[in-house]
Amino acid sequence: MNGLLAVAAAFLERMTNPQHGIAVNEEYSFRFHQALAADPEFARSFATLDLAAEDVDSVPVCAWPWYLQWREEHGSPPAEQFLDALFEYTDDPAVRLAVVQSAVYHDYPARASDEDAATRIGGEVQLRGDSDQERERPRPIQSPWVRARTTRPSRAIAPARSREDASELATYLIQLGDPASLETLRALIEEPEWPGRDSLVATVERHIADAGLDPATAAQWRGRLGLTNREERG
Repeated sequence: MNGLLAVAAAFLERMTNPQHGIAVNEEYSFRFHQALAADPEFARSFATLDLAAEDVDSVPVCAWPWYLQWREEHGSPPAEQFLDALFEYTDDPAVRLAVVQSAVYHDYPARASDEDAATRIGGEVQLRGDSDQERERPRPIQSPWVRARTTRPSRAIAPARSREDASELATYLIQLGDPASLETLRALIEEPEWPGRDSLVATVERHIADAGLDPATAAQWRGRLGLTNREERG
């Protein structure tokens, strides 16, 4: 168990556990951020902890989304082995969403600026920064963690589980809705046949349909995500 994380566990629990109430959450969050601001060395160490799979229970599970997001902003995401262990440790959607975000951002080489960001499906669509040629070019899957959980042949899991994993991952990437996540989603759609891809595509199509978009906007989203290209290749 990581000692520094274990020491901080009590504060993190009171910061993030809603059972304590908003007042307690805010008080401990303020105190913890004060400590981080007052001691840059502590903040640096906390943002770069070397976490192993056995560290997943070092803090209450409700604290992991906060820590992963804070770490992304102030350091670098934990190793893939830890992220994989944390993803398997809980089925809490908030924790799994945070894991996907950390994994995608860890290896995304050119995160777009806010001006180039695409809004989430169902909101106002702003799809800037892609030429027609760029939209037609297949993308590689940048994140080794995402590739390991989906397309690698060595991931020998039952077909039903593969479909469930793919559908869940598609939902998280759509919820994140930023350029890195959408590029990852498109890369998964365009990747040559892998178990679960049809389920992933069906999930994306369902989210687009459920968003109630007008036909032109829905077509924009489908083109952005490579669904149109996939149909043409098929």
